[in-house]
Amino acid sequence: MTIAMESIAFAYDAPIGRPKPLILSDIDLEIQDGEYLVLVGPSGCGKSTLLRLIAGFDQATSGSLKIDGAPVKGPGRDRGMVFQDLESSLYEWLTVGENVEFGLRVSGVPRAEREVRREEALRMVNLLNHVRKYPDELSGGMKQRVQIARMLAMRPSIMLMDEPFASLDAQTRHMLQNQMVSIWTEIGGTAVYVTHDIREALNLGQRIVLMSAGPAAGIKHIYDVPMPYPRRQSDPIYIELLERISGDIEEEVIKVWI
Repeated sequence: MTIAMESIAFAYDAPIGRPKPLILSDIDLEIQDGEYLVLVGPSGCGKSTLLRLIAGFDQATSGSLKIDGAPVKGPGRDRGMVFQDLESSLYEWLTVGENVEFGLRVSGVPRAEREVRREEALRMVNLLNHVRKYPDELSGGMKQRVQIARMLAMRPSIMLMDEPFASLDAQTRHMLQNQMVSIWTEIGGTAVYVTHDIREALNLGQRIVLMSAGPAAGIKHIYDVPMPYPRRQSDPIYIELLERISGDIEEEVIKVWI
């Protein structure tokens, strides 16, 4: 599904008589159907806010946000989201399988279909052998895979991920990055991914969007990543992009410090 943003601005509510703090300003961006796009930028630049707008959890203060030509007015089953928080994201009293099925059960999906989707989703994240375990029996990486499986079971056309691997160790994070590329390739959906990690962005994204420093953050630059998967960090293109993006982000971080 295609996501189109024109002149998007977002400001949080403020007490009467006080100006609303502008978080995002003048965002123009089109995300193509089937694209893997990554958002990067300094802390507080509104990356997660932009993701929440796409998810429909928040509404833009002004501008136009459309998915396949239809205005986004709220959350929808066409979008699934994975968060960073491992502790509050899973229901501790439910098994892995029950957690994955939860959204399907609430949506009234028949039991037989729920089981098919559960098995399909757990296969994609390599957790079929852990279906009867509870969250407190899982590692951090496994918990995050359950979150991903729960999203996949809903079969969204758009996958939204807000720094899902930030709290994991480097080795686990790298393995899950490769797994996400495999899942995205298999299901063929659109993916929008937020990260602070430039290497993670280069490992995943077909395009990388660098946001400027807030407040009133916008888009500073969009980089094409013309490399096949899996990405090789020794690739000259990888090294060049790493240096360019690092330098551009540093410029924005300095603005925040001043």
